[in-house]
Amino acid sequence: MLQVLALILIMSIVAPLSATADSLFKVTKLTDNLHMLSTDQGEYTTNTLVFFGDDGLLLVDTQTEAEAEELKKLVDSYGKGTPKYIINTHRHVEHIGGNAIFGVEPIVIAHELFPSKLKSGSYIFNEYPPATYPDITVSDKYTLEFNGESIEIIPMGGGHDDNEIIVHFTKSKVVHISSLVNGFNFPSVDSDGDVLMLAPLVAKAIEMLPKDVVIVSGHNDTGTWDDLRAYHDMLVQTIEVVRKGLAEGKDLATLQEEKILAEWESYAGSYVSADEWMEYLVEGMRDGKDDRPTPHVPIYHEWKKRGAAAAVALFRELKRDHADEYSFREFILLGIGDKLYKKNYLKDAILFLEASLEEYPEGKYNYYIHYELADANKQLGDKKLAMQHCEKSLELNPDFDAAKVLLEELKKN
Repeated sequence: MLQVLALILIMSIVAPLSATADSLFKVTKLTDNLHMLSTDQGEYTTNTLVFFGDDGLLLVDTQTEAEAEELKKLVDSYGKGTPKYIINTHRHVEHIGGNAIFGVEPIVIAHELFPSKLKSGSYIFNEYPPATYPDITVSDKYTLEFNGESIEIIPMGGGHDDNEIIVHFTKSKVVHISSLVNGFNFPSVDSDGDVLMLAPLVAKAIEMLPKDVVIVSGHNDTGTWDDLRAYHDMLVQTIEVVRKGLAEGKDLATLQEEKILAEWESYAGSYVSADEWMEYLVEGMRDGKDDRPTPHVPIYHEWKKRGAAAAVALFRELKRDHADEYSFREFILLGIGDKLYKKNYLKDAILFLEASLEEYPEGKYNYYIHYELADANKQLGDKKLAMQHCEKSLELNPDFDAAKVLLEELKKN
């Protein structure tokens, strides 16, 4: 889950907000009327499909909110008007952020769990408008006839996330496989996913897809059926190696020190390293998965009713008195503060981010918290405090380029 958070944080600082559609999107022609639109997010790319013809235009995934305007310009350039359909492979922010810019006219299709997921956990703070939500939800295979194509929409939740679907253009022999394979790199696993479900789901995909299919992943490179089979082998073999090491009484640190996954290092080509993949596996093999909800929902309602200070106080009260009812993770306050910062609730964001530093003084992402505090204080006119947070960010992570750029900007002005 920490790697999923890292992905979200990376997106917030590398998204080229001033880029034009031509420079922001790389367009790859998969067939004459099925194109892949890719954005470079730094450590990975994010892939949207656009399918067009006499019936109109269909999108699979819509990037982040930061790219929404440029995505719309590019979609408009196809001359087919507003998309007739938008299919979301799952609920993560880089796959649904552009839904709303097209208004309520498109028919949005997603997994049956998708609506509830947008109103739970940290997603409740995104406050997505109605246009983001699906008009059709699927719990079993659903076939859409459009532009002379039979498009199979197949639920495949449970691995990377519990609300994933894959989208198979059967005649074109192209499938958007969501984030099931992470561009044929080590996968990431959300808190609602299950690392041990990835291999069975990939095996299911191998069985249902033709051998000459082109596989589009939610992130990074496309691949082939043979790549998918090799990926399945990697999943099975790395699971076996880690399980064997644990059975021998070794802990995670020892397994990482011994580099037991060195044979599969080539799969560490994106934002999940071999050590992080090992961490996912060890966590997934532990007994007693934590199924308690996070406290986001009551904190959200307290924030809406009484403000940020009261919401932070409620977090501390729940953590102190109701730790058996909720799952308290290091990044809860950070995640809320990050969302409020992006929505320009700067004073509220500062309270949540400062509280995260107080609650978790050795937190893994404290360098990023100091960066957001620096930028928020800069926007509020406190240059001195902004510089202090920038310097602290770089003290914790000297290689953090965003903080370097911000500090130089503060020094010039």
